Amino acid sequence: MKRVFFDTWGWVAIAHKDDNHHAEASAFYKTFLLKKGIPVTTDYVLAETITLLRAKIDAKSAAFFIDTLIDTIKDNRIIFEKVDEKRWLKAWELSKKYHDKPYISFFDFSSFVIMKELKISEALTADKHFEEIGMGFGKLF
Repeated sequence: MKRVFFDTWGWVAIAHKDDNHHAEASAFYKTFLLKKGIPVTTDYVLAETITLLRAKIDAKSAAFFIDTLIDTIKDNRIIFEKVDEKRWLKAWELSKKYHDKPYISFFDFSSFVIMKELKISEALTADKHFEEIGMGFGKLF
């Protein structure tokens, strides 16, 4: 089964009906699930997603979307990775290595660590940093 890393951009595009990429991202998600794909995401990504959704859509819709993701995680239909101390330190080392790219967030560095560890090369994102970092990652939008 295929695994794709779902970045904050992807979750927000799926949840936010007024997002410019909502139709494409939602269609990708549905097709991906029908083909038995497994989304992979992290606690940091969900934290960032919650923050952005609360700012962009009504609280009830945001809560419903996140609760649905949590239920899907509990049902093992989303792989939910946590950024523990070891991963955090690797992300910190990456952020120092790429000191010339201060616009890449620590959230993204933690995602890169997990993608590399799990050998995932594609991300549901339009974030150019995933390709720009030069670690072999591709973005799907």
